[in-house]
Amino acid sequence: MALSSGSVFSETLQEITNTKLEELSKRRSDFETAKSNILSMLETESDPAQRLYILSQGVKACYALKLGKYGRVHNASQSRNSELELELKNLDCFLAQVKYDPSVINMTPAWEESMLRHLNTQSLKYEYASLYAQLVTEWLSTEKSKETEEVDVAMTEGFEDVANTMKQEARQQWESSVFEPAKIDEAQLRAYLGNLFGAQDSKAPTKIKALEEIRSKVATFEGEMSTANQFSLDTVHWAIDGLLSSGLLSDEKREVLKDFKNNSIILSEIVDVLNMRMASLQSWSWGQAVSLEQRRQINGVYNILMHEDLIQAIFLQHIGVKWSVFFKRTFKEFQKTSGAWKSGWKEIPRIDAQRRAYYLGVEKNRKSSVQFIRNMAYRKHYFMAQLMDNEYHHTEIADGEEEVDYMENVSYVAQQAAPVAPAAMPRARKAMAPTSALFGRAAAGPMHPMSAMPSMQYESPYVEPDDGDIIGWDDKESNKKRPMDSKQRLLRLLATEIVINTKLYGEITAFHSVFERWHTLLPHETILTVLSFFGVSESWLNFFTKFLKAPLKFLEDDPSTPSRNRSRGTPASHVLSDVFGESILFCLDLAVNQSTGGNVLFRMQEDFWFWSRDHSAAVTAWKSVNDFVKATGTYINLPKTGTTRISRDPGVSLEIDRSLPAGDIRWGFLRLSRTGQFEIDQHTVDKHIIDLRKQLQDKQKSIISFIQAWNTYVSTFFTSNFGKAANCFGRNHVAQMLATHQRIQREIFSASSPFGPGSENKDLASHNIIYYLKSLIKQRFGIDDIPDAYFFFPIELGGLDLNNPFIPILQVHDTVLPDPAETMDAFFKSEKEAYETRKTAFEKGNITRYPTHVIGWEPESKKDREEFMSFAEYARYREDVGYGSDYNLYAVYMQLMKIPEEDGIQNPSAKVNNGIISLQHQGTLRGISGNWSAMEPYWKWVAELYGPKVMDRFGSMNIVEPGLLPIGMVSIFRDKRVKWQG
Repeated sequence: MALSSGSVFSETLQEITNTKLEELSKRRSDFETAKSNILSMLETESDPAQRLYILSQGVKACYALKLGKYGRVHNASQSRNSELELELKNLDCFLAQVKYDPSVINMTPAWEESMLRHLNTQSLKYEYASLYAQLVTEWLSTEKSKETEEVDVAMTEGFEDVANTMKQEARQQWESSVFEPAKIDEAQLRAYLGNLFGAQDSKAPTKIKALEEIRSKVATFEGEMSTANQFSLDTVHWAIDGLLSSGLLSDEKREVLKDFKNNSIILSEIVDVLNMRMASLQSWSWGQAVSLEQRRQINGVYNILMHEDLIQAIFLQHIGVKWSVFFKRTFKEFQKTSGAWKSGWKEIPRIDAQRRAYYLGVEKNRKSSVQFIRNMAYRKHYFMAQLMDNEYHHTEIADGEEEVDYMENVSYVAQQAAPVAPAAMPRARKAMAPTSALFGRAAAGPMHPMSAMPSMQYESPYVEPDDGDIIGWDDKESNKKRPMDSKQRLLRLLATEIVINTKLYGEITAFHSVFERWHTLLPHETILTVLSFFGVSESWLNFFTKFLKAPLKFLEDDPSTPSRNRSRGTPASHVLSDVFGESILFCLDLAVNQSTGGNVLFRMQEDFWFWSRDHSAAVTAWKSVNDFVKATGTYINLPKTGTTRISRDPGVSLEIDRSLPAGDIRWGFLRLSRTGQFEIDQHTVDKHIIDLRKQLQDKQKSIISFIQAWNTYVSTFFTSNFGKAANCFGRNHVAQMLATHQRIQREIFSASSPFGPGSENKDLASHNIIYYLKSLIKQRFGIDDIPDAYFFFPIELGGLDLNNPFIPILQVHDTVLPDPAETMDAFFKSEKEAYETRKTAFEKGNITRYPTHVIGWEPESKKDREEFMSFAEYARYREDVGYGSDYNLYAVYMQLMKIPEEDGIQNPSAKVNNGIISLQHQGTLRGISGNWSAMEPYWKWVAELYGPKVMDRFGSMNIVEPGLLPIGMVSIFRDKRVKWQG
């Protein structure tokens, strides 16, 4: 069976796999025959020396060792089994002694036992290698049968019928949207854009100039795109890499693209074709029709993907990436333009800066402040995050790294629900007066006469700093974008802000929302109007229009069914779709920033968050969202929208302005409580446990497929959506994750479950995946007493690579902060101590100031010159200036954001260490290797937990001898994404 039609590589790999399996069978048969002959000879031999000689020679033959003169082992390190060879070499010497020295004859039983143990160990390794071969064969035959057979309708009662019904409903809803044009008031949209960018405001020349700069850069970029030979081998390479990392291609097309990438002749031909296509861009078209496929995601959502031909896909990827990189760079330059984008920095009046310099002397600059962390986190990870920094950037999403869709029943969520009218967005709440100015910008304090500051060259700690890196920040520069990492980081940012703001200011307000079916409902008129506003030319607008209005037809449709042109929405998983979406959403980002006076909307594509200690700022930000929605003809997904206002006192419930949306703030399986804690929603978990059980029933024909589905659903999907452990969440969050994982496994393998041990078995120790898999293997292949390591060890050592979700969580249980709020208690104490230290230093005259003749200022009154500043004045800019205390707010923020270190097994036991050392010459290993210090904490734990029994039973850390496993074929299996039923 060829796993990927059209892929010569995969077909060749399958031939190699078949050859390996045949060779394994032959080797095992030969070994067992030789072993049987040896044991038969021993039955008729009673002389100890002769018995030992028979065993010694038999082991040499069974292991196919190269022998030197007189049939002795010549080199004790000629193979991986150097310990055995050394033992045999020594035994040759002892056998000569046994012939003459009667005193050593009593030692032969121990030597005989050792030789028999080696034979039995090798026999055991062949047994598990054969089992592995049977499991691979089972997996291959299951994959092949799925291509030709219908799914077993008896898999679970009513599951297939309901799933098919929901799939059809999802398609009908999608079709009712995308083939009907949106009704957009383009004049109103242009007026909105003009007002936003200050086109009618003579008082906003900076914004107008920044807009004109965007338009000028667009014209220049279009000129660059019109030059000849846009495609080269390098550009095609990065376009292919981007496609391979996207969710656009089927497994078959991915394999073909990999073949293309490794063939320079084919790539050269592709370059020529694409350059010709680029030269005639104005006549480009999709062709007669583009096929559509509905693909069920792990979260229950049906994605509808296009299946254009590979040359077309590479062409559109290249164009999309070029525009993406251009707009990312252009929008970032706009955002850095002073006056166009409002800064989040609190302005420090000159008089305040002078007073701080007088009383405190030299302070750290603003790069050591909390506000700098906020700005950098936003600019680096959330501003235009869906666009690409360079051509080599690509998105990396592990199978299962998808966010829970908590709106509907998990198994049958249709991504295409009915739109919600913009006017229906506000939810009724009790009316309240706007929050007082208590949470606005800090007052500058009493004004003092100011002396003119002479011109001088020094770095003031109070000016807004440029971009830079944060020492200790949790991410390194990379060409890989991981959306799940950004989502986890955003949760940590919010949790950290909750801890700090409730302690400093008594409260914080946050809202979270998602645009309704962004890619499905986005009006074409909105896209083209916004791009035109930014200066995109008519020729490129024509191309984008043809891209948007693709002729579409579902794969399962009858050949006679005509295609239909799309009238709204953008193609999923295309870079150009991200360009269109981000260009429009840039306007929303700017609107919120302008209306709130410098606050930002933390946004990941259509998913956005806002928080502020100033409740009125949240009200203003939501109004900007409403205005944007009305102007662009987009919709808010109300069931996924919510607001929370959190008080310092858990017993106090603060009122929420009625204009803000009702509902809880949710992400994944987490729900933000009114006390400010993220808690796992067990009701949503229950729905996914039901779905997991159904999915595993579909995979139980193949144990390898079952394990892959389990790893993806439990270790990746569940774990990711529980939120990654961090100091800002505290130890209770870790305890919740452990308890929930325990519940998942017990319910999936309960006595009443299809995977359970049976109602008669009440032993809770049998309600787990290992007990089930052992029972299944015994039932199918007759092998009993399987060590647990066989399931958890990496494939390269002969294991099945089953992931244990408990280990990574347990490793941080003791290193995560027990209570995040305690950091602020420590901060307040440290800040007060620092104030007293500064006060004492001032009173003693131990202040390092800039030279007074340079600063040219000191307080006018004698009292102010002699008495130190108040604590309130000292602490006024604690978020904006890097205070020099031992534990300042910057240190608190960094500590709360920190992901705890994995503190598990530090050093191996002597037995495991010997096994690790024996792996040092075994090529490239993944997971458990010959270098203990380079192993990940997870694999150190697995090696130490299961390694001792492996060493006892198999004589090394290899359950199966290297070279006997079809690693290449299993690697393809690992690369394939799980196909979910329904």
